[in-house]
Amino acid sequence: MQSLEIKAFKNELRNYNYLCSRIVSLENSIEFCYDRLGGVRAIDPSKEPVHAMPNKELEYKLRDDISKFEALLAQKVAQKVEIDRTLDRMEKDVREAVFKVYAMGYSCVKVADEYFLSSTGLQKRMNKAIKEALREI
Repeated sequence: MQSLEIKAFKNELRNYNYLCSRIVSLENSIEFCYDRLGGVRAIDPSKEPVHAMPNKELEYKLRDDISKFEALLAQKVAQKVEIDRTLDRMEKDVREAVFKVYAMGYSCVKVADEYFLSSTGLQKRMNKAIKEALREI
């Protein structure tokens, strides 16, 4: 029976593509807010304006949105880095198999055929590799 850590890591890998797309989405949202902020205040949105701006509420809202997006982005990037570090601790062949099965959604039978293994044998190797990679943390 698999440990909870192995199951949790497999679930994180299943959401890996969503995590990557979420990171890109957050980066785009931050860029959009900076673009709008540039239109509100001046050319350089990182500096305080010298004169009073008529639309201060929008500026404050955009700055709040940017800080929220940046905090969420930092959290998602940290998750991705942790997954990547765990994968990097595995041998190349097993890492590729784990990534294909859990992140890319290939069937275990299809991946096992590529490595000339039974699906049960591949599952055991993947579980062992994940367990060892998580132990090294």
